[in-house]
Amino acid sequence: MKRGVVGAGLVLAGLLSGCVPAPLRAQPGAQLRLTVTPGTRAVQPVTGEEALYRAPGPGSLLVGTDRAAFVTSVVLPAQGGALVLPTVQTRPGEVVAAPLPATQGFTQVFTVASLQPMPLDGAAGARSVSDVSRAVEGAARALPAGSYTVGTTVYRVVRFGTLDVTSNFGDALVRVNGVRVGTTPLSVPDLPEGQVSVEVSRAGYKTVTQRVNIAGDSVNRVDVKLRPVTGTLSVRSDVLADLFVERRPSGSVQPGVGLDLALRPGVVALNVVPRDRRFAPQNLLVRVTADRVSPVICAVQGGSYTCTLP
Repeated sequence: MKRGVVGAGLVLAGLLSGCVPAPLRAQPGAQLRLTVTPGTRAVQPVTGEEALYRAPGPGSLLVGTDRAAFVTSVVLPAQGGALVLPTVQTRPGEVVAAPLPATQGFTQVFTVASLQPMPLDGAAGARSVSDVSRAVEGAARALPAGSYTVGTTVYRVVRFGTLDVTSNFGDALVRVNGVRVGTTPLSVPDLPEGQVSVEVSRAGYKTVTQRVNIAGDSVNRVDVKLRPVTGTLSVRSDVLADLFVERRPSGSVQPGVGLDLALRPGVVALNVVPRDRRFAPQNLLVRVTADRVSPVICAVQGGSYTCTLP
């Protein structure tokens, strides 16, 4: 006795096998072995989805058995009732191409191989996996034990679009659904229609993440403006003073008003020069932290002008 198994097929079929009723699974103790694979390769998006096809779908199933058998496939599309395909006969070691009808969306195909003819007309028009299962179970009652097995193939037929990503820098890193796909400017083909997450990043700049709806059969464009990562240098002073950051004029701070400067993270040299020449200029090293405020308080105390970092 040989145990029936599902052939290579699609990974998704294996993931769903636990949800399929027992009559539609590879049968323990089956006297024949069945292999089922799609007749054409699926589209492989960079984002990693599997079992995706352009219309009209895989086109056919490649079916093989290790014994002479009768093979019938039942196609259960997302919309409409099940279709029972014409029965094909196989010989040991021979691979037969069984044509598949065009479908849209999620499609399940249950390929039944039996040592004797196994009429499955009762599955025609079935609206659910349970209905197909009952039809197969009913047809199997007239057969000796171990004389049939089933292979499951699952796939989706979708439209694909192209994503074009540009930014204000020509070397920004792009990720789609978390998968690194290249640097800007970039064209990403064969993305299935639907929403994706697009992330654009560059060292020293704030990462931008957008949700983008991919429309099938079209080019979907995204233009991202990257802005530097900055912290805030906040200077307050009791007297009017001019500010210099890394020796460059950076504005004036007025009593009771103060001045906030957006700066790149790091240690900067700050010079605070009071307009009142009675007070000495102040020279400080200030650490600016991304997305935080670094305060500097300059005050007159006991006739002296002093700047401190709280």
